[in-house]
Amino acid sequence: MNIHQTDHEPPASPPPPLWLLDTTGQMLGHDTLNDRVIRQLFDTRIMPGLSLHLEAPLPQKNQDNPSVRAHFRKQVSLPFPLPDVDVVPIMPNIIALRCSEAMQHWVGIGPEMHEVHFDASLITENDVFLPLTAEALFGLAMMFDRELATIQTHDGTAIGPAFFLPNRPHQLTLGDVTFHLAEHLDTLTQLGQLLPGQELSLSFGQMHDFTARRIG
Repeated sequence: MNIHQTDHEPPASPPPPLWLLDTTGQMLGHDTLNDRVIRQLFDTRIMPGLSLHLEAPLPQKNQDNPSVRAHFRKQVSLPFPLPDVDVVPIMPNIIALRCSEAMQHWVGIGPEMHEVHFDASLITENDVFLPLTAEALFGLAMMFDRELATIQTHDGTAIGPAFFLPNRPHQLTLGDVTFHLAEHLDTLTQLGQLLPGQELSLSFGQMHDFTARRIG
């Protein structure tokens, strides 16, 4: 009998990669021409070229918000180095990023559309992110793209594409309901896990119920 097979559990799988949505509805991405981190408009058909890989799962909502070490990975491998970061939970499903090599520096958003800084001395309300798994990112895309999914009210009325609300961080309007994405991350994940032709009932806590059906 091999004692090691019974006394030791298999190593845990690493957490899934994350993609980061900023407060304006833009994604952290990678400019391959200049080899730099940028913000890019949310695109329902293209995965952002920059993902974040955690060394351990993010803490649950009922824990004391410890940070988790993580590193960025470029979809296109180019030489400019990116610092490791500590992922710091700010509120449920909302994070900030602190550069681990210089503990006083944060990842910050500049005033221009594409700017991302790794030397911010403090974080502002605009320097936080919604972390999205691949499934949650696809679920978000289905909210916006009617070639990916149809969404209807309980009486069969078709709902048009969602849109981000300016100056209301991480908030989305779908039909006549507005909601905070961080409060419905599980719904986005479930939506992104649908197979073609499958349906999912969506509820956003305001007595607004929808049915989403994945296309193709």
